[in-house]
Parts: sequence; C-alpha cells; structure tokens
Amino acid sequence: MKRFLTYLIIILIFFIIGLLLANFLLMPMLVRRGEEVFVPNVCNMPLDSATAVLKRAGLQSVVVERRYDQIIEEGRVITQEPLPDTKVKKGRIVNLSVSLGAEKVAIPVLTGLELARARQIIERLGLVLEDIDSVYSDSLGEGKVIQTIPEPETEVKKGDGIKIIMSKGILLKIPNLIGLKLDSARVLIKNIGLNIGMITEVEGTGEKGTIIVQNPQPDQLANKGDTINLMVVK
Repeated sequence: MKRFLTYLIIILIFFIIGLLLANFLLMPMLVRRGEEVFVPNVCNMPLDSATAVLKRAGLQSVVVERRYDQIIEEGRVITQEPLPDTKVKKGRIVNLSVSLGAEKVAIPVLTGLELARARQIIERLGLVLEDIDSVYSDSLGEGKVIQTIPEPETEVKKGDGIKIIMSKGILLKIPNLIGLKLDSARVLIKNIGLNIGMITEVEGTGEKGTIIVQNPQPDQLANKGDTINLMVVK
C-alpha cells in the first residue's frame, strides 16, 4: 500500500512538473511562434537599411536576385516578396531583388554609315536617336555619318539619347580658272557642282572672254552650289 502511494505521489509530482513546463515554457514558445506581423515597405532602400528594418520587425531577409534597373539606384531594393503590409508569421523570410543600377553601353563607332543603318544599331543597343544635324564634310559623301555625340566608346546608360552629325556632301576645292575662256570655265564649274555668279568685263590683255580674276580664290573650300564671281577680258 505504501509503495502504491509512493508511486502515486511520484506520478503526481511529474504531472505537476509537466503542467508547469507546458504552461511556462512550451505555451509561450508556441504563442510566440504563431505571432503575426505586417511586412514593412523596404523598396528603394539601401540593402543594409532594408535588412535592418526587416530584422526589427522580426523578419528575415535574403537576396534572391540582382538585376539592372533604369530607375532604382545600384544597391537598393527593387522588389520584395511578400509585398509591403502583408500579414505574416514572425520569423518569415522576405525575398529581395536588388538593383545593379542602370545598364551601361558604349557608344558605337558609326562613322561612314548610312542613317538607316546607324539608327538600327543605336536602337538595338537600347539607346535613343535624339537629334540629327548635317554639315559639309571634307571626306564623307552626302548621307554618311560624320560623328556621334557623345563620342564613340563613351559609356552611357541604356535609354540615353545620342546625337549624330550627318554629311551634307563633300566640301569642294575652288578650281583655278585664271586664263581659261568663259565657256570652258562654265563647263568645269558645273561639273564639280558649283555655279558661276557675277561676270564682270574689264579692260585687260589677252583674248576676249579670258578670265583674269576669280572670287573665291583657287583652292579655297566651298560647298556644293556655291557661286564663283569672275572678271573677264572685255
């Protein structure tokens, strides 16, 4: 009988200890484990700051992706999962995508290309043809790219604008017309794309119609369609 009572007392003691453990140790752990919190918004925050904010909220974080972004600066959070203000269990892992910054490309060498081909390359690189200007060139024919702004090999962000300078044609050298007859000069000037301007007859030595003065002077540069004024023997 005494042995039975002893066993009974021991069982009761263990039961009470079990209840106390369950009440003061296991139950708080289970309650705490089930606690819910709202996910804070860490988008556009630097990664270190985002991690600290999530930790203070009782959440963990992990970077699952790093990618280029044209808007979000390098090292800042682009997106998060779960989304901000979502209610989750404390201790939940929040997945973060972090920006590598805007993707950069080098300005290509386009000199000598036709406009259509240059535009195709610019757009393929993710750049924008922002402006086109035209000037005369000393070496490239009409419709060819002379240069780009920014210059080739300059690194820019995708989506940036680029300006190209196109050739209106090759600059011409004024021929030497002194001593030629007016009719011969007309043919020569027309063939190279220039025009005869004012013709003045003056007294001078030599055959009538012989050119003795020209303006502009020989070897000066001119654009296609420019005029040359002449003085000829009366």
